[in-house]
Amino acid sequence: MSDIPAASSVSGSADPRVAQRWDETACVRARNPLQGWLDSQLLFGEVFQARLSGAPHRNWLEGLMTRGGVPKGGRWASLGCGAAGEEMGAARLGLFESLVGFDASPASLELARRSTAAEGLHQLTFEPIDLDDFTLPPGAFDVILMNMALHHVRELPAGLEAARRGLAPGGALLLNEFVGPRQFQYPEAQLETVRALLAALPESLRRDTANGVLKRDYAVWPVDFWNQVDPSEAIRSDLILSEVERRFEITVRVDYGGTILNLLLENIIHNFDSEDEKDAAILRLLAAFEAVLVDSGFLDSDFTALVARPLAHDREVPPGGFAPPIRLGAAAPAAPRGAGAAAREIAALRAELATMRSSRGWRWLQALRGLVGRRW
Repeated sequence: MSDIPAASSVSGSADPRVAQRWDETACVRARNPLQGWLDSQLLFGEVFQARLSGAPHRNWLEGLMTRGGVPKGGRWASLGCGAAGEEMGAARLGLFESLVGFDASPASLELARRSTAAEGLHQLTFEPIDLDDFTLPPGAFDVILMNMALHHVRELPAGLEAARRGLAPGGALLLNEFVGPRQFQYPEAQLETVRALLAALPESLRRDTANGVLKRDYAVWPVDFWNQVDPSEAIRSDLILSEVERRFEITVRVDYGGTILNLLLENIIHNFDSEDEKDAAILRLLAAFEAVLVDSGFLDSDFTALVARPLAHDREVPPGGFAPPIRLGAAAPAAPRGAGAAAREIAALRAELATMRSSRGWRWLQALRGLVGRRW
């Protein structure tokens, strides 16, 4: 392990509020892992992993690497690793030879150290970091992973430049990120759609773990709230894609939604039993509805994953960027299909649509057309 950079290359978090926030989050999630939309195994598999890797049960990171031509093995860094759940999964799959996980939360790092030691995953080590003020040894890593961490970085240009310098020739940046509105100041059209869907859900599915009452809306906290509680939250999220494209060539980008599902299902996802046929059908219908809204251009995707290679020099990014995203309904590229296979797929889709039209969920969609129909 002597090729792993020393911890002196980074420093701890400069803002104690950020570390405290994530210490608390690590403890809360350890007690209650069902909080957000991707804590649902059904949505994690059928929406997240399927869109990134092409199959619900194939690891999203492995699938993203395949799409982007990133070979297994090599030296990895994970910036903002948290408790390292994804990193441990990648280790079990043999995606890297060694990985250094960096995070601002001492509690998360301690949990990561205990968990990896218990499993004997000695190829992972962990160090503290301030993602707004860090350097990495030049060319030290073959892959740099940032999984839901870059939207916490205020100094995006400096952070991305540090990542670019830390990559070896031919190295890759792997991102899975929230790229929605800065500090969660969502547009009214998005919030209105969430309210309408909440009103359509039965009360048994709307019990909120945060306060025990029925969820009727998504509470948007003002900017001053986030500046006090966690000044790192989504602090430059709206600039991530453009800043990445100034310094990296994005070779694969998959927008996978979350625009509605994230707000709608926060703190009520525990009410949905993925093994229950009715609950599973509702989740699938909600995911399909979100895909229609995003793919039609009515709403933007709030979450994206990508593979990027470092550029030698910064460049200007045109409006809309360089890398077109893969549509939400798309899976990994498949072999060409013949006419017979295409006909069978069309027949299956027609049957599925007929089933949807006869369901209560379809009536929800019809009720919601007044919100978005003219934009479809």
